[in-house]
Amino acid sequence: MAADRAIGIRTERCDQRSGYVLDNMEGAVDRAVFLAKTDLPIAIVGARGTGKMYVARVVHEAAGGEAAGMRIIDCREFRNRDAANRHIDSALRECTGGTLVFKYPHLMCSDAQQRLARQLTTRTLLDSKPPRTLPRAKYVALFPDAIERLIRNQQLNERLGSVFAGYPISVPPIRARQRAVLRWADKILRQECEDRGVGLPRFTPEAEEAMLGHGWDGNISEMRQRIVRALESADGGGWISPADLGLYGSPDVRESPVVQPLLDGFGGELSHAGDYRPSARSELEQRLAEAVHHVLDTGGEEPLGTWLEDEIVLAVLARCGGQTARAAKRLRTTSRNVQRWLPGIEARNTQRADNMNWKPVGEVVARWVDNLEVDCSDPVHSAREIILQQLEIQGMAAKLKTRAAILGVSVPTYNKRLRLAAQDGE
Repeated sequence: MAADRAIGIRTERCDQRSGYVLDNMEGAVDRAVFLAKTDLPIAIVGARGTGKMYVARVVHEAAGGEAAGMRIIDCREFRNRDAANRHIDSALRECTGGTLVFKYPHLMCSDAQQRLARQLTTRTLLDSKPPRTLPRAKYVALFPDAIERLIRNQQLNERLGSVFAGYPISVPPIRARQRAVLRWADKILRQECEDRGVGLPRFTPEAEEAMLGHGWDGNISEMRQRIVRALESADGGGWISPADLGLYGSPDVRESPVVQPLLDGFGGELSHAGDYRPSARSELEQRLAEAVHHVLDTGGEEPLGTWLEDEIVLAVLARCGGQTARAAKRLRTTSRNVQRWLPGIEARNTQRADNMNWKPVGEVVARWVDNLEVDCSDPVHSAREIILQQLEIQGMAAKLKTRAAILGVSVPTYNKRLRLAAQDGE
């Protein structure tokens, strides 16, 4: 097995990780099951991350292949013709009763493609003297584009293309299989949690809605990457939000409610809308994540951190009945400081109120403040940590000066708060 990995060949088990997720892929699964019963080489065509390897496993299982009998040859790893010929010939000799999957064979040199085509066409091993018949096995090729187009663009040898062109299986992008989006997300989440040995969180209803509306240009591969990042940054609260997934209400997220499609006969059991009661902090984190995303995406430098502190001071004052002394105690500061802040806060009222990106944040700050325990830490400090974290997660491509401006502080102060946050996290 170690040698196999070194040359781009590996054997995979077809266990519960490749299990059916009630996604027929617009007929691709049915077609795979049918073709698995034939002796034809099979082409599986689809963009990156659509699930071509999943369909290959369906072929293998439907053909009655043994659990460890599916071998994958990643043709991208071959450096030259001799390496490709040597390792492919070896795999052909040893694939009796299994499935041999050629991943992107169009990337091999033309001579290697021609040799493989000749062996599959004649069902003969060319490196044997006398020539021997190929072992009985399933032969599958994965292509990122239509065979005809690859041949026309001179990427795929015409003879090799004709070997697999009989009944190609087309795997559509996941955006064309929206009814299976949440099933794949649930499956991937369970896999990743099992691999990490951690408890299984759940997607919030907002996260389900965001996933249903997202374009998924990277298909299932993108979904796995987003879920992995969400697990790595999870705070242990048991729920995954749109912000955890890096979905911030972008234009391709639809506005229709998530509950109706989830309960419409295909995904209700995956939805936890009835169980989910977001905490005030979760709501604030989500709204701040969306506000930060909008500012970074539009190239703005609105001082979100300053506005957030304004809203907290006003909310605490309101909760304390306008009594400055009580509010100051709650804010872990002095009455003089609160009185000194108020003119600036009032001067920024119109700016905050006129910013539609900020409005959802302002609406949840008061609820968050109301739900804080009186003896808890400084609410301003806690809120600063939330927005600073989002700036670091989302804004690494932005200049430090821009991130500091969004936080509403100078660059040295931004760096100081970063250091203090790192110390608090140790």
